[in-house]
Amino acid sequence: MLQESTSTTWDLRTIGPEPSIGLKIYLLFLLGVCIVSIIKLVRVWRLAPPFRASRHRDNPAYPSLLRSLVASLRQWVSCTFLGWGIFASIRLSDVCGGLLYEKSVGSLFVVYLVREFSTSLTLTLLVVLLPFLIQWYVSRRMEYLHNL
Repeated sequence: MLQESTSTTWDLRTIGPEPSIGLKIYLLFLLGVCIVSIIKLVRVWRLAPPFRASRHRDNPAYPSLLRSLVASLRQWVSCTFLGWGIFASIRLSDVCGGLLYEKSVGSLFVVYLVREFSTSLTLTLLVVLLPFLIQWYVSRRMEYLHNL
């Protein structure tokens, strides 16, 4: 009985790398943003189903709810872009660190420059995130007080 010798070779170009921890956290954040957005949409649809919003035209609370949801969703969009900026900056810094470690780049000046830029961008976005979240809290509080 003859057995054929078959060898399997792997082409590393066809195997995708495993997502990093940072990407997994960012994807979890994106999933959370999607869930929050869908909950807000369902909240609007619960009061007035799609294509039947005209029956709430005389209800003064309904336009207020819609303005509040629009403002909240605008904040979520801004927060998502801030999160992306932080993730991209951290990832860029990690890639530059890897290139410096391997010493495979001919011009180290460019790598140092990009790494320094990404570090400062990360710090800037992290600092901007705090006032952004405070602004979001204050605007939500103002809406709450306005609705009393």
